[in-house]
Amino acid sequence: MGGSSYDRDVYSSSSSSSSWGSSSSFSNWGASTTSQSKLSSSTMDSSMNPKGKTLRSTTKNPIIIMLDVTGSNINFARLVYDKLPMLYGQIEQKGYFTDFDISLCAVGDAYCDDYPLQVSDFAKGIELDSWMEKIVLESGGGGNGGESYELAAYYLTERAEFVQDANPIVFFIGDEPYHSQVNRSQAEDLDLPFTEPIDPFPGLRKKFKDNVYMLLNKYGSRDSFDSTALPQWTRALALEHVIKINEEKAVVDLILGVLALLGKRNLKNYALDMKDRGQTVARIEGVTRALEGLSTALVTTEQFKTNLPSAISTGTGRDSKKGKRI
Repeated sequence: MGGSSYDRDVYSSSSSSSSWGSSSSFSNWGASTTSQSKLSSSTMDSSMNPKGKTLRSTTKNPIIIMLDVTGSNINFARLVYDKLPMLYGQIEQKGYFTDFDISLCAVGDAYCDDYPLQVSDFAKGIELDSWMEKIVLESGGGGNGGESYELAAYYLTERAEFVQDANPIVFFIGDEPYHSQVNRSQAEDLDLPFTEPIDPFPGLRKKFKDNVYMLLNKYGSRDSFDSTALPQWTRALALEHVIKINEEKAVVDLILGVLALLGKRNLKNYALDMKDRGQTVARIEGVTRALEGLSTALVTTEQFKTNLPSAISTGTGRDSKKGKRI
């Protein structure tokens, strides 16, 4: 199921245990006991250390998955690990992208965690397993009103390198706000340049050609989204790029859905892709509903690009030289 370049089982919830590691039961999340045993690193491998590290990709579509591994979100890493072959295989088999690689990263809270940022190299196929198995699921976080997503964003802005025509994509997966500004000492600890406290997300959006997404989970797996996180993220990113996770086990379906839409597939066809891989009607409906805003925005943008030449030729639109409507 993982495709020719990623041949291992896709683990399912049938082997899940009753409870493990967070306020949400391990069984309810649907992660497997295999991911529990495989993701067991307790100290950070030197290859995952972001200090002085440049993250490089030479592909057309580099994909970064930034996993929050604090206590309330730790099981997302296990779910992603379980479904990595499906994620990779579907991108290949369905042709969402033909030239891509993936970096699997982890973020915590730099104010209290030992390993607030862990960064894997870009990799393809089965190599992704070995990188993900190096991630320390620290299960930290300080209860201080945020996690260090801003430090991760600043690192990617400063240290990620792509080929000239690349369209990089980054997914943050978490449930909390980010600290409003990059902290000087935390940046300097990673050998990042620092002149003044900044919100790094405008720079990240520019570098990633606005392909920055937050998959936002309900806070601590409760019944509602964090009252601070949701408005902050919708201010930081394009509104339709903040995608609500209403079913935790659907997180990989949401990632694939975004990639499918960016790969010029429409939402109806992606629903058929989900059906082909055996997803339930309820899962399909939930995922497509969560992606409706992004789908509409991408269709509108594509229509604008398509109609732009005719608009100019018929005398509508804006005169770029004079800066006025003609």
